[in-house]
Amino acid sequence: MIFSLHEKFAVVLILLGLVGAAWCFIDLRRQGSPSGGVRAFLILCWGLVLIQDILGLLLLAEGRRPSNFFLHIMYGALSALCLPVAWILSSRSQGRHEAIYLGLGSLLFAGLTFRALAVA
Repeated sequence: MIFSLHEKFAVVLILLGLVGAAWCFIDLRRQGSPSGGVRAFLILCWGLVLIQDILGLLLLAEGRRPSNFFLHIMYGALSALCLPVAWILSSRSQGRHEAIYLGLGSLLFAGLTFRALAVA
């Protein structure tokens, strides 16, 4: 049951990452900087990634391992780090650069989550 949840949750995270990236780039086009809503959305996404990581650890505790263990763990860990790194980089800049960092971080998050799912 946890495996099925972990797998389906990954698909949801990919879609959320794409929505976050689109939202950042729409804000960039409209107002030049990310809105408070997109910032809150990305914090929520990061929290959901942490839940996904916990589900993965529960699977490991049950003795279930993905077929390509090292790559899956690497992509999963990197996807969990994408949004905080993008957040730190964006906090050091203003306006357009802030939206670009958050948007690219969201795209990278979605891509790495997809790769983690693909190598599982």
